[in-house]
Amino acid sequence: MSRSEGAGVNASTRVERSDTGFGQQVRRFFTGSYRTEIRILLVVLLLVVLFVLIYPEQFGTLRNAENMSRYTAVLFVVALGQMFALLVGGFDISVGATMGLASTIGAIVMVNAGTTLGVVAGVASGAVVGVLNGILIGVCRVSPFVATLGTMTLVGGLADFITGGKSVSGLPEEFGWFGRFDWGPIPSTVGIAVIIGVLGWVLLSRTRAGLNIYAVGGSRGTSILAGLPVVRIEVLAYALCGTLAGVAGMMLSSRVLIGQAALGSGYELTAIATAVIGGVAIGGGTGRILGVVFGVLLLSVITTGMNIAGLSEFIQRMLTGAVLIIAVLVDQFRGRGTARASRLAKPFRRPVKSS
Repeated sequence: MSRSEGAGVNASTRVERSDTGFGQQVRRFFTGSYRTEIRILLVVLLLVVLFVLIYPEQFGTLRNAENMSRYTAVLFVVALGQMFALLVGGFDISVGATMGLASTIGAIVMVNAGTTLGVVAGVASGAVVGVLNGILIGVCRVSPFVATLGTMTLVGGLADFITGGKSVSGLPEEFGWFGRFDWGPIPSTVGIAVIIGVLGWVLLSRTRAGLNIYAVGGSRGTSILAGLPVVRIEVLAYALCGTLAGVAGMMLSSRVLIGQAALGSGYELTAIATAVIGGVAIGGGTGRILGVVFGVLLLSVITTGMNIAGLSEFIQRMLTGAVLIIAVLVDQFRGRGTARASRLAKPFRRPVKSS
């Protein structure tokens, strides 16, 4: 081999090595398994820059950032709970009513028995609704839509019946630490959301229960054949969804210092939309908490921008519905694209050589 040929080989080797180093890692970062989260983050950053340029005195302020963070934190807690239901192949449209029930029960107990018992009672009421949904869906095999629609109506009526259709006021001032006040430099709602997000990540990625939730959502039949306690896993997923809805309801109550049945109205569809936008698959088995975080940020930025722009509530509801439809379509195309890519790549896969 000549010197020039050797130099060419060395140069190409250096290129290949550099290509398998930092450059390849960057490409994997943007085109790998986190591509959904990265695309959402880029859209969020683009929208933030756009709104800051258009409404610098309204959107680009610390006050607006603080208000956004409080709204985002509550929505994240609800969306994370919705993620558990979606991961096992279902969903829960009763979370808004569950938030209202938790708010009213927690407020009533708080007024009569103190802050701590009130918070526990509110969160526990959400957990009870979640367990009821899990039993209806996992044990009785009722479809998630019918089951959670029924509990939404039942729970909403129960909350109004308990309060006589009125708000519960006179909550103790220290309850503000659960959502109204700040924990040092950060809003208390953000602190609670961070704690819940970390616990959710540990559960899903570091425990057997989390792996089982993904397995049941991936294939319920296969999970049954594998000997997994499928019914218990489904009940657990819906119990977590209801519990987090209860926590979110208490966070909202803390912000306004009242208990109200309609406090969580509208969160059910928004929670589903943010989770699906963040990459949680409708049908189960796929999704990450990081995607839910970015999905919540995206919808929060859009909502805040619409409020500052002065759009009416009706238009905002229309746009939220459009976002939900787009999210469902993206989820469908994402699944078809993955399946198609798998079929196209199958003939080119190298057979595994037996040793």
